[in-house]
Amino acid sequence: MNTNAFSSSYVHNAWYVAAWAKDLTHAMRAITIMDCPVLLYRTEDGRPIALEDRCCHRRVPLSRGTLIGDTVQCGYHGFTFDCSGKCIAIPNQEQIPPRARVKAYSVCEKHHLIWIWMGDPASADESLVPDFSVLSDPRHAWESDYMHAQGNYRLIIDNLNDLSHLSFVHSSTIGNAATALAELEVNDSEQGVTQTRWMINTPPPPTYQRLAGFEGPIDRWQVISFLPPTTVRIRTGGRASSNGERSFNGDDTIGMVALHAITPETATTSHYFWAQTHDFRIDEPSVTQSLFQEIRKAFHEDLEIFALQQAAILQDTNGEEISCRADRAQIAVRRHIQRLLDQEARGVVVGAS
Repeated sequence: MNTNAFSSSYVHNAWYVAAWAKDLTHAMRAITIMDCPVLLYRTEDGRPIALEDRCCHRRVPLSRGTLIGDTVQCGYHGFTFDCSGKCIAIPNQEQIPPRARVKAYSVCEKHHLIWIWMGDPASADESLVPDFSVLSDPRHAWESDYMHAQGNYRLIIDNLNDLSHLSFVHSSTIGNAATALAELEVNDSEQGVTQTRWMINTPPPPTYQRLAGFEGPIDRWQVISFLPPTTVRIRTGGRASSNGERSFNGDDTIGMVALHAITPETATTSHYFWAQTHDFRIDEPSVTQSLFQEIRKAFHEDLEIFALQQAAILQDTNGEEISCRADRAQIAVRRHIQRLLDQEARGVVVGAS
C-alpha cells in the first residue's frame, strides 16, 4: 500500500462537523475546512451560518471584520454581506455589482453538532447526516471534546478502524493484550464498513476495572461502524462475569459509545471532534468525567502517533507499507473512501448514513 495516496483529495458532497453546537454563538468563528477558509456564526435568532471567509473585494478574511446584526462587515473596506453571502452595502456606492458575493455553505444543527456541506448545496440532504443520536439518548451520559491533529484525515480514519493498536498504545487505559488477539468479523457494504470483535473470558482492561468494578475474566465486545466519508461510531462494552455468550444484553453488562467526526483541514492536518458516552452510573458526574479523562488521555496518545506518521510520510519518497491480517477492516475502509472519491470525480453525489 502506498501511503503517498493520502493526498489532499476530499469528498465534498458529504456532511462534516464544523463545531460543537454549544461552542457556536452570535460571534464570528474562523475555521479552515478542506483548504477553504470558512466563517461560522449564529444569527440573532440562533440559526447557524457558514460563509467563505474571504472578502470578494481584496480577499481579507471576513472573520477579521464586524458582525452587525446578522450581516458581516469586512474590516478592510467595509463591504457588508448578508447570510446568503450577497454583498448588500459598499461605502460611498449605491450600485452593488451582481458578482459581489462570497460563497455560502449549507449547514444544519443535529445531534449537538453543527454540520457543514462543502459541495453542491442542492445536494445537501439533512437525512444524510451521520447518526450520532446516542447523544440525545437519556440512557447515556456523555462528554465531548475537540482536538487538532497534525495528520491527514485518512490516517485518523485508519487508526479508528484498527483497534488492535489498543493493546500497545493504550495498555494503561482502554486496551490490553486481548484486543490484538481477538478474531475480527468485517462487513463491507454500500453504507460503510462494520467490524466486530468479541473477547471472551479475558481480563478486563484498566478502565473497566476502575469505573465498572470488573475484576475476574469478562466477555467484551467492540463494534466499529465507519460512516462515510469521515465519521466513526465505536460501540464497546462488557459483561461482569464471562458466560461465553456473544450477547450485548444482560443485567451485568455495561456499554459505551465513542463518536468520532474527522473534518479535513489541510492535506496534513485535521479537526477531530469526539464524544464518549456510557450507560452505567449515569447519575454520577464524577464517573463521566473519569471516563472522559481516561479516553482523552488515550486519544492524545493517538495524536502523537498521527504526527509521527505524517512526518514519516512527508519524508518517505517510497511510501510503501506491508499490511497484515489484522488490517482487513482498515483496508476495506481505505478502499471505500477511494470509491467515494472516484464516484465524486464522476459526478456522483456521495452520502453518509
